Amino acid sequence: MLGFAIVDRQPHAEHTAVWTTSCSAEHIVRHTNAVVLRHDDPGYVEKMRSLTADRSVVLTDGSEPPVSFAHAVRIEVFDDLVDATTRLQESIAQAVAEYSRRKKTTLVVPTYLPVPEHSAPEHDEARFRALAVADHIGRVWTAWLFTEEHRQRRTVAPRTQETPWIMPIELNSPTIATLPAEFVDRVKPEPLS
Repeated sequence: MLGFAIVDRQPHAEHTAVWTTSCSAEHIVRHTNAVVLRHDDPGYVEKMRSLTADRSVVLTDGSEPPVSFAHAVRIEVFDDLVDATTRLQESIAQAVAEYSRRKKTTLVVPTYLPVPEHSAPEHDEARFRALAVADHIGRVWTAWLFTEEHRQRRTVAPRTQETPWIMPIELNSPTIATLPAEFVDRVKPEPLS
């Protein structure tokens, strides 16, 4: 999956706005494209398919799907990612506290990025509505990745390379999960064709 395509197509509108948001190999979330398409564009359907292929489509509030999507979701699905991030942060804090107790040492519990609230768009236009949702997705996704980095840093002891280290076995994966598995099942990408 390439990331997310945020689509705003309001009833009676003349334009559809699409923002794409992706995660790089370095686990950095960025908006990678923004397009506003007129509904009378002769290539409208092909362009929409091109912009959304292999991406999870997120429809803004009030939007109607501009084409038939197999797996489109709404912004509310990201509440699940917020919950998963919060649960992971709590699990990491418990693991750090347990390790400190077991080793009779004091470790600092990580400080995390705040998990953001969704804010209203700057203006009531397709491009701004799509951008507001894209910004929210970017912040929520970044909070997840930041939390995952804290978990991953505590899997291997730096001096001895011993693993598991601070994290218990169930949190000891050496790789950073781009998104939690249960969330990936909710945000399936659109087919390539």
